[in-house]
Amino acid sequence: MDIELHFQKLQFILDQIDIQKKCQFSAWCCNALAIEQKIKENLTQITNSNENYQLCDAIIKAGWYDSSQINIEISQKTIEDINWDDDDPLNDMVETQGTMELLASIRNMLLGIQQKSSDGYYFAACAENVINWKDALANFPYSKDGKIEEENLKREYEIQLLFLDDLRNNLITLQDIKKYR
Repeated sequence: MDIELHFQKLQFILDQIDIQKKCQFSAWCCNALAIEQKIKENLTQITNSNENYQLCDAIIKAGWYDSSQINIEISQKTIEDINWDDDDPLNDMVETQGTMELLASIRNMLLGIQQKSSDGYYFAACAENVINWKDALANFPYSKDGKIEEENLKREYEIQLLFLDDLRNNLITLQDIKKYR
């Protein structure tokens, strides 16, 4: 699938829905990264703290349940302040790519909320972050032959559109943050 075309489709749909649904879509995307055990472990290991993961998770959950409760400036600063040693050998691991995609996805969600516009660009960018992670896994798979990771990448395009369609048609409940995952 062409990522640019996919991004345009997502943005077109997101442009037509309200800000809370946009936030739910982006939180759903962010959560797809946050629930990856390898990303969680990597973030904890490279920042020497589980607190950073907990902060990311709290921002994602706030985006899912009620984005109006997010203090954008504090949340952005929190995400920007998460850093690690650039010379750490862990930086060469595929999990570190996932960690960077998680942080970028949360930043995109926060920027989308901050804009408060009908533009779905930043919210669609969260979906691209998930695809970037799935693509990294397809290129550096955990499995022996990489077929699982390749299938997961292909399926990601489908489930993003499916979830967004469900969201647009009011078929998503507050319990559905892990739907299709």
